[in-house]
Amino acid sequence: MDRSEAIEVVGVATPLPALARLFDEYREHYGARPDLAGSQAWLRRHLESGALRAFLANRGDEAAGLALVAPIPASQRLGHFWQLRDLFVAPRHRRLGVGEALLRAVHDAALADGAARLSLVTESDNAAALALYAKAGYEPVTGYVSMSWSTRPEPSGSTVAGEDGAPEARSVGSGETR
Repeated sequence: MDRSEAIEVVGVATPLPALARLFDEYREHYGARPDLAGSQAWLRRHLESGALRAFLANRGDEAAGLALVAPIPASQRLGHFWQLRDLFVAPRHRRLGVGEALLRAVHDAALADGAARLSLVTESDNAAALALYAKAGYEPVTGYVSMSWSTRPEPSGSTVAGEDGAPEARSVGSGETR
């Protein structure tokens, strides 16, 4: 695939079919059963309530990647910050700049929204994602421990994170995040 092909990233207020398909593919990548209708309903609920904001990257006429962010109150600043919940690039569009384009669009929107910062969580062994984030100016946060309490334990052997997203911003592929 031609790396020079233009990448367009747009903010999405409703779960377009292309966004829902990519989101379902992302979920499947991490072991969830395909559920396009469920993915569309979940996206609709969270986008319409304002709990999430979505960005869709297109290469030509194809949906290539998505990013989901959650605005979160920042009590010490009496403001808010954004948390990158999911960043996913379809396999055939990886290593073509889609992840970088999504990050740039998210950064621009966070700045325009007055967010104090943008944070994310990714696996410590995902070298490609860590390199992408370092290149974009992200730095590890030291002095904190990430913890989670599950209201319902995952079935034995399950790899799917809970609904609340115990680390959800996982990176998929070449520096693209989930």
